[in-house]
Amino acid sequence: MQHAHPTPPADLDDGAERFEHLLARAVRRAEQAVCVADVTLPGEPLVWVNDAFTVTTGYAAEEAVGRNCRFLQDGVEEAGLDARGPAAQVRELIRHGRGGTVVIPNRTRDGRVFHNELSLSPLVEPDGGVRYYVAVQRDVTDRVEARAARDAAQRARDAVRAETDALADQIQRTLVPAHPPRVPGYEVAMRYQPATRADGSRGEVSGDFYDLLSTREGGLLAVIGDVSGRGPRAAATTTALRWAARGLSRATGSPAALLSAVGDAAADALDDRFATLAAVRLPARPDPAAPAAGVVALAGHPQPVLLPAVGDPRAVGVPGTLIGLFEGVETTDAPVELGPGDSLVLFTDGVTEAADPHRRLLDDAGLHAALDAVRERTGPGAPDRVADAVVAAVAAHVAGGPVDDLTLVVVHATAAA
Repeated sequence: MQHAHPTPPADLDDGAERFEHLLARAVRRAEQAVCVADVTLPGEPLVWVNDAFTVTTGYAAEEAVGRNCRFLQDGVEEAGLDARGPAAQVRELIRHGRGGTVVIPNRTRDGRVFHNELSLSPLVEPDGGVRYYVAVQRDVTDRVEARAARDAAQRARDAVRAETDALADQIQRTLVPAHPPRVPGYEVAMRYQPATRADGSRGEVSGDFYDLLSTREGGLLAVIGDVSGRGPRAAATTTALRWAARGLSRATGSPAALLSAVGDAAADALDDRFATLAAVRLPARPDPAAPAAGVVALAGHPQPVLLPAVGDPRAVGVPGTLIGLFEGVETTDAPVELGPGDSLVLFTDGVTEAADPHRRLLDDAGLHAALDAVRERTGPGAPDRVADAVVAAVAAHVAGGPVDDLTLVVVHATAAA
């Protein structure tokens, strides 16, 4: 037996009609601007706007209905704004019958430009087509202008950082020799990397420097140093130390005496900073089969590492006092012998103090392990292979994290062919 659907009572129809009337009143009186466009008519005109539309735009219903909402974009270009991109997004949504949100610059009746956030919704007909689009509007000028201000501030910061980095590069180039001297019997490799931040960008100009000079006797003098801190003041101090070392190097053949003289000469430039220095003097090598009996002195600097052609790496030199913290410098000349095929590795603390994500340092043990792993220690390109092994060990240890200033000089005593 089939049951017929009962006919709704009249009062239910009256309730639905009252609800529709209530809904229309609610939309008309809503604080959010609402408008409806008929997208099937030529020009896709507005066919209805609520009271808040008039409050937001200044246009009464009789001035807006019958016009395409593009009239709200008239004159926005005079304020330096471009509505063409957002307008194209609106047209694309309507063409495909989709809803979406678009922020578009509009102009009120009295000429004020504001940023209008349109939330567009298609009203789907029973046949699946779309005749009307409802747009709920919201003035988001404060939000857009705040975002623009943040973007402008970020661009300014990026520009300042780029300019600072360029200046740092320019200053950094003055802290190292443009072209190391060619001294018979020796090959040299240098690596000079500024600190990087956690985001990968470079830090301020460093306090690291090195210098390489040929001596009057035909040998080689290598100086490496590190000034505390970084930035323009550190760079100025570093420059003073480098040129003091260069100027005084002709006055003495003792690395220890040189470091003491540099400490005295640069005391005023250091101000409240301190520095570490290392100097190595190596003799001329007319006979490539003979060892080079050199001298090394340290003023608070990490001990260089001797990497023999065959055998284990070992630290050389006698530790001395920092430059700038105490009156005078206590440093000692210590012998260092480079046999044919041996390399001497001078470095700043950015190597051994490189920290992994758990803040564990590479330390001397890690450096020695990296050097011990170098298999081709002699022959053409040997100092570059040694330098690259150290840089690679630091990079692997920090695992992509920030690094401190890293300076490395490898002096290699060439072997007879």
